[in-house]
Amino acid sequence: MVLRRRRSKGFTLIELLVVIAIIAVLIALLLPAVQQARESARRTQCKNNLKQYGLALANYHDVFLMFPIGGTGGCCSTPPNMGFQPRLLPYFDQAPLFNQINFSAVDASQQVLADGKTVISHVIPMALCPSDGRSSSTYGGAGQTNYDGSLGSQGNVSVSGSCNPYEQFALKLQNNGDSLDPTLLSGMGSRDGPSIKISSVTDGTSNTIHMGEILPSCNDHYGGGFWVTNGIGNFHASTIVPINDFTTCTWCPASQVRVAGCTNPNNWNISWGFRSQHVGGAHFLFVDGSVRFLSENIDHKNTYQRLGDRADGQVVGDF
Repeated sequence: MVLRRRRSKGFTLIELLVVIAIIAVLIALLLPAVQQARESARRTQCKNNLKQYGLALANYHDVFLMFPIGGTGGCCSTPPNMGFQPRLLPYFDQAPLFNQINFSAVDASQQVLADGKTVISHVIPMALCPSDGRSSSTYGGAGQTNYDGSLGSQGNVSVSGSCNPYEQFALKLQNNGDSLDPTLLSGMGSRDGPSIKISSVTDGTSNTIHMGEILPSCNDHYGGGFWVTNGIGNFHASTIVPINDFTTCTWCPASQVRVAGCTNPNNWNISWGFRSQHVGGAHFLFVDGSVRFLSENIDHKNTYQRLGDRADGQVVGDF
């Protein structure tokens, strides 16, 4: 009687290795597609956030016949020390939070509310872009925002001692303090600057940037976050700085700016620009309420600068 060896029903080691290699290749092929799909969803959410800002600003203008003031109290002037974004809270479905804030207080952002938290520590979800994972936390204890108002190009400002238009504006702002000359404001607002009416946007509402994306970790005014006049939630970004210029910043407290590996900038020429974690550009809200993604390769002088100015009379090409 001949005994026959039964063949094993299992896999050989070589077969297992082949299967594992095939699975690894498939995962390597699918992973970029999954990540791209996730980023596409994040970009859509970011765009929708700015659309909500557009609706809030339009509703505010309908009520008060002007857009909200850039901020008050930034240099010890009329209280409260609040930027323009907190004034939009009733139009963000955040009326209960807005109604608890005493806007007659000098430092309204430090009030303790019914939930035991200070005003400044509150995080407004729609103020955060999901592509910027770092902004979901509270830097320095302040609720942050990924969106900022546009100062404009300030290209016609003339201050002795500097030939860079953005440096000129920074010097003028620093020298004047609260007495900021309204004629210097080519954008849609500024700290302690005047409220802008839609009738002042003579270049056209579809050709003028109102707000855009920023990164808290790359801005020297992260400490005030969404709330404070000299925080990033104010009009603290200019089209003088190119889109997505300097996006690899490491957030750190002001007391550690000289520590190795801590690169939070304290330089207006770098930090006061629009930037995002999106590849290739950033989202911008225009005065007409539309949201557009502008490429970081946009013509900086003849297009981006002109989009930043509400009344320069210059023709804007395709963008």
